[in-house]
Amino acid sequence: MLIRAKGARRAFTLVEVMIAIALVAALAAVMVPTIRGRLQDAYENAIVEELTNLTAAVQAYRQDVGKYPPALDYLSALRASPVDRCGVALSASAQANWRGPYVSRAIPNSSGYVVAQKDTMADVITANSSGQPPVGIFIRIQGTDTMTAHNVDIKLDGLPIATQGQVRWAISGTSVFLDYIIPTKSGAC
Repeated sequence: MLIRAKGARRAFTLVEVMIAIALVAALAAVMVPTIRGRLQDAYENAIVEELTNLTAAVQAYRQDVGKYPPALDYLSALRASPVDRCGVALSASAQANWRGPYVSRAIPNSSGYVVAQKDTMADVITANSSGQPPVGIFIRIQGTDTMTAHNVDIKLDGLPIATQGQVRWAISGTSVFLDYIIPTKSGAC
């Protein structure tokens, strides 16, 4: 046993410090991928929840007003001169039946709004080639990555097929566009 001189302090040796650093690095190497995976899963779940809530809101709007909304902003506030999906003015009774807001967030009537703190969500409601109303309300999410689009597709459709089902996505240059389709009756406004 070594005898220390009175007043001498014991310090960590270089080996002890290196072992402590190695342990912290090993823990970080295990924890960082797990935390990133959980954050990615929570991000995907936020997108799925937003799309599910918008579907329920569109269905509630249709049940109250009798027509489908022409844009997502109709779910948070009715415009001064509201129209249906086909561009026909809503009747006074249909306007009186509006029981909104159907969503908790304010949706601007511009090009879209941010969801999950980084992606832009916008409605893309277009007529088909015959001029009839589309057989669905298309909600486009711009700014996702391919892994997110793939995983959201699996969570909502059950299969990772990018061109079929309620969720469709494609890569355009460096951007990924994810389209979610809320089914509607054919020809219904």
